[in-house]
Amino acid sequence: MQITILGLGTLGISMGLALRRALPEARLVGHDPSPERAREALRWKAVDRTSWNLPGACEEADLILFTLPLGEMESAFRAIAPVLKEGTLVLDTAELKVPVMEWAQAHFPPSVPFIGGHPILRPDAGEEPGPDLFRDALFCLTPPAQAPAWAVEAAAGLAHRIGAHPFFIDPVEHDGWMAALEQLPSLLGAALLSIWSTAPARREMPQAIGGRFARMTADLPDAPSGRVAAIANRDSLLYWLDRLLETLGRLREVLTDAENEAALEDFFRAAHQTREAWLKSRHERLQALPTPADQPGLLETMLGLHHLRPSRKRP
Repeated sequence: MQITILGLGTLGISMGLALRRALPEARLVGHDPSPERAREALRWKAVDRTSWNLPGACEEADLILFTLPLGEMESAFRAIAPVLKEGTLVLDTAELKVPVMEWAQAHFPPSVPFIGGHPILRPDAGEEPGPDLFRDALFCLTPPAQAPAWAVEAAAGLAHRIGAHPFFIDPVEHDGWMAALEQLPSLLGAALLSIWSTAPARREMPQAIGGRFARMTADLPDAPSGRVAAIANRDSLLYWLDRLLETLGRLREVLTDAENEAALEDFFRAAHQTREAWLKSRHERLQALPTPADQPGLLETMLGLHHLRPSRKRP
């Protein structure tokens, strides 16, 4: 069984390491537009080999995992579609699902099942690659209605094998939540950097930037991906941006009211309580999710089902 990982950043390397442990018999092939990232994946032994040629990395694959940035995905779909074998399963990890599923439907034939995926990592996952990066992650899955049952089961089984909790969700609902939980924090980080870029002390005191500012401005999407995501999810993002502006407006009123210092303390107390309740409920909800059946060899068998019927490349 060949598994091809497209995109060899932290997520792609970690996926390779997790799959090497979960499916030791699989051949792992990697591709990344950056030669440096490709070399890094080999250094980590996350893949057996890399290919600079995108279609060449995919033509013999039984499973293709996309961890490329959102802004590169549609062109990659278009490039690999003509060489894919019948029955190749394609799974992505992008933070938005509606646009990705539209691209998949436009470019992949019915004989190549596509399952939308998005692993939401645990809060303390860190930024370094590792085989345990997906442990206790919520792996959102958004299979289209026409996806074959074996492909849906294989995607859920894969998520379980790498330590995550598979969770089926409607793509529109998923993207609505991601506007608040992924895109809005990215906009805030970019806005903070924009403010800092015009500050007079920017050149005089760069050493004053500490961990809190660094964390809030880390992991921003690349510019093309940020643009694509914001436009694709514009309505949901505008809704949550309006809620943020309303909250900041109330916070400003509290700050300007010198006679109401207790309200400021209440604001921070409520924030702490909300965070504590979120962390507790997250753990409880994850433990309550059903575990997919994972008999020895089941995932390998499902991914190999296309070998039971005539396998051919697209004409």
